[in-house]
Amino acid sequence: MQLLVICTFDHSLHLELAITKLEQEGIKKDNILAAPLERRKEEKKIFDTIHHSDGISLFDGALTLGTVFMVLGTIYGFIWTWGPIIWGLIGLFVGTGSGLMLDLLFNKQKSSTKKIGDNFSEVVIIIKCSEDQASMVKQVLWEHNSLGVSLVGIKK
Repeated sequence: MQLLVICTFDHSLHLELAITKLEQEGIKKDNILAAPLERRKEEKKIFDTIHHSDGISLFDGALTLGTVFMVLGTIYGFIWTWGPIIWGLIGLFVGTGSGLMLDLLFNKQKSSTKKIGDNFSEVVIIIKCSEDQASMVKQVLWEHNSLGVSLVGIKK
């Protein structure tokens, strides 16, 4: 039975070394497929929609600070001259605005600091081999820093 060994690598020298080692171990070039993945080029959206969430939300911190400032404004509004309702609303707007500014500032700093490997994409490697070669192929891939390995059986 033939197996497909599917793995992913960062685009690096380890990938080239792994392919060379597999060829030295008897895997033909025709049985190795390397497909680089494209990186996303568009900017992430700032506002989440109901159908799509990318993990960036500017409203969480803003609403949290707005609630805290509103509660404090309402509590201390009993002492201050304009009363709890006005001071609660003032606290809501000030807290929401400051929370929104802090979220924008922190998200801008996170997006401006790039990681070293951000410019390189991942590469998917698909290797067709026999069952007795599968453990050797898997071992070679793990030795060369593969991100993940999967075995899939195919019928002739």
